[in-house]
Amino acid sequence: MNENILRTFKVTKRFGGIIALQDVSINVPKESIVMLIGPNGSGKTTLINVISGQYKPDSGKIYVYDKDITGLSPHKIYKMGISRTFQIPLPFRKLTVLENLLVVARNVEGEKITSSLFKRKKWIKDEEELAEKAMEILEIINLDHLWDNEAGNLSGGQMKLLEIGRALMSDPEIILMDEPVAGVNPKLANEIMEHVLALRDEYSISFLIVEHRLDIVLKYVDIVYAMHNGRVIAVDSPDKIISHPAVAAAYLGG
Repeated sequence: MNENILRTFKVTKRFGGIIALQDVSINVPKESIVMLIGPNGSGKTTLINVISGQYKPDSGKIYVYDKDITGLSPHKIYKMGISRTFQIPLPFRKLTVLENLLVVARNVEGEKITSSLFKRKKWIKDEEELAEKAMEILEIINLDHLWDNEAGNLSGGQMKLLEIGRALMSDPEIILMDEPVAGVNPKLANEIMEHVLALRDEYSISFLIVEHRLDIVLKYVDIVYAMHNGRVIAVDSPDKIISHPAVAAAYLGG
């Protein structure tokens, strides 16, 4: 495997007397798809929230390559190339599919006061390039034919794809995904994961995925971390993780 793009070291998070994460250490190698599994309440989404800056850890460290990002705000982490999607997509429902991508682009010249007043030709050119980039992304995720539809009219599966498209607009190095195929029919769920695999291979983007639908997602990932009661209880290849005794016990309540 390549060098680690994301690394957590003994991350702990408490909510009052509840220990949601305890000494959680994981590695996400560059150009890899890493999956977090475990029963409900095992700490998977909490870990994603800590990494993305929504929660600050009580102890431990988080690194992007060798840069310590522990406790940084979400917008600073976003600017460093870490994007995320959510279990329940929240697009701007009244904006078109294309507009939903354009509004999340980073470092837009036309939004800067000096550029908007004095560099009109430059920011107009930048806006044209952003629109071209957005259309290319929509083509990648098979939503280009819906570019002028209001996002609120998309199906649940299409909204999941739109979430991926919005994440791609920030030119991420890693995308954190919280249940990307939850509530989606198996055919579209496999299509979503095939898009993830293609993006990993073509654009060298890494993924850290939380997902319960093991029957669908396991065959697309490289490494699996199993969590239970806020701890990592096993790490292995996808074909071996399910037969791990600690994982079987966690899912069966042993």
